[in-house]
Amino acid sequence: MLKNKALMGSAGAIFAALVSGPAAAATLTGTAGMLTTSFTSSDNSGPGSDTTKSWLLGGAIAGPLNGLENLNFQAGASYTHNWAHQFSEEDWHFNANAFWAGNDGRVGTEVTYANFTGIGSLYSGGALGEWYINNLTAMAKAGWAWTTGSPIGGRGNYVGAALEFYAMPDLGITGGVEWGDIVSGQGCRTCGRRDLNVTAWEIAAEFLFSEDYAISGYAGFTYNQDKIFGSDTHDNIWHVGLRWYTGGGTLQSHHQNGSLNPWLSGVGALRSL
Repeated sequence: MLKNKALMGSAGAIFAALVSGPAAAATLTGTAGMLTTSFTSSDNSGPGSDTTKSWLLGGAIAGPLNGLENLNFQAGASYTHNWAHQFSEEDWHFNANAFWAGNDGRVGTEVTYANFTGIGSLYSGGALGEWYINNLTAMAKAGWAWTTGSPIGGRGNYVGAALEFYAMPDLGITGGVEWGDIVSGQGCRTCGRRDLNVTAWEIAAEFLFSEDYAISGYAGFTYNQDKIFGSDTHDNIWHVGLRWYTGGGTLQSHHQNGSLNPWLSGVGALRSL
C-alpha cells in the first residue's frame, strides 16, 4: 500500500506541474486507428523456469462522440499467443475508453476484460490521463481489478506513471513504472488469503520510419519484481514490434492527436500475473 500511495502522489505532482504547459494537441476531429504486432521474450528467475515467448496482434480505434464537446471514445482488442517448453497459452484482451481531450492533455476512464486460456479472467476499471509540455508527455493511470480462476482469483488494484520524451518529432522514449496487487481467494488453513504483487520498471523507444505511411518500430525492456504467494522472483522481459497509424504526421502528433498513447491504455503489470 505504501508503494501505491507513493506512486499516486508522484503522478499527481507531475500532473499538477504540467497543467499550465503550452498547448500541444487538440480534441479528435475524426476517426483515428492503430494496429500493432510484437514479439516478446521473458525469463523468470524462479527455479526450473523456461523462457516464455509471446506474439501479439492488436489494434485500437478512437474518435469523437458526436454532440459532446471534446469528448471521445476508444475501443481496442488484442490476441497474444504464449509458448515455452511443454506450455502453450492464449490471451484475449478488450478495452473501452471515454476521454476528454484538450490542448494541454487528456483525462478519461477505461474498462478492460482479459481472458487467459486455462488460467482465468481479469476485469478492471479505472482512470487515466496525460499532459503535454513542449516535447514531454506525462502519463498516469490507476484503478481496481478483479480476477477469476485458480490460483489467481481475487481482487486488487493497479497504478502507474510514465514520461515520454520526444528526442525528435518521430522518436519517442518512454520510461515508466507500474504496480499491481491481487489479494487471492486461494488460501490455506492457517494463512488465509494470499497476495500476488508485481512492480514493473519499463523503458521503451518508438521511431516512426515514414510520416507518409505512418509505420513505426519499437523496442523495450521491462524488469518485473514479483511477490507471488510469498515467493520473490523477477522477470527480464524484452519486446520488439511494429505499429501502423492511420493518417499522416509525426509520431508525436499520432500520440497526442490520435488514439491513446500505447503505454496509457491497459492494466500493464497485472497482465503478467
